[in-house]
Amino acid sequence: MQSTPLAEEFESHRRYLMAVAYRMLGSHADAEDAVQEAWLRVAKAAPEADDLRGWLTRVVSRICLDQLRSRTRRRENPLDLLPDVERAPDDADPITRAESADRVGYALMLVLEQLNPDERLAYVLHDVFGLSFEEVAPLVDRAVPAARKLASRARDRVRGAAPSDPQQAATREQRRRVVDAFLAAARGGDLAGLLALLHPEVEFRQDQGADGIRIIRGADRVASSAAAYHRYAKDFDFEIVELGDGFAVVAIEDGIPSSILFFTSEGGTIIAMETRELD
Repeated sequence: MQSTPLAEEFESHRRYLMAVAYRMLGSHADAEDAVQEAWLRVAKAAPEADDLRGWLTRVVSRICLDQLRSRTRRRENPLDLLPDVERAPDDADPITRAESADRVGYALMLVLEQLNPDERLAYVLHDVFGLSFEEVAPLVDRAVPAARKLASRARDRVRGAAPSDPQQAATREQRRRVVDAFLAAARGGDLAGLLALLHPEVEFRQDQGADGIRIIRGADRVASSAAAYHRYAKDFDFEIVELGDGFAVVAIEDGIPSSILFFTSEGGTIIAMETRELD
């Protein structure tokens, strides 16, 4: 990139733009591509904007929104973590907090993956980066009240708001109780407690990295595998996150998410589990 006043000003905003793009796309490589595309556009347009960062935010957001809308299915690869970023203090400004790759930020990214593109953009730009709904609305081709509604729906999902339908709410609470009970039993090596939660034909798929997927079938074998895990559990912190209509457990080692365990349950019984490494 040739050193010009415009290029230098763009570079001064690069870290912020990377944070915006990453929160939208969930991939460091995709975020870099989006920011680079923004530079190509700004270099071509040479805007004389009083607020270049605001102009660039809109450009990057549009690029990210187009990418999200073009995705035909959910990403299968684990979310990336932003590298070389220290945990932000609690009193940091929104931009600094958004750049932090702490465990709460990772859980937030998992939830954001479940939102539709417009909800995701409205939430990220308004709630995380503080843009007004007057600024957000044109980016999602909505009126201001509709943009506000998008962010509100996303906010409910991020905060884990209970469904309004009583039956759905009861199912959600039941699934959460199952995951809580499984985690407690696994951490305590409670074989009987695990067996009580598992369907007799439960299937457990374990991601073993370069060695591929290991599949364990049957309540006895899955319970024995989970009970043995308690020897290592003391080295980890665990965070339960809501994903779609289910729950998952993120294992965190030294502040870094290392794996995620997805649950499928029906009627208070676990019928399938899948673990995925995050390194």
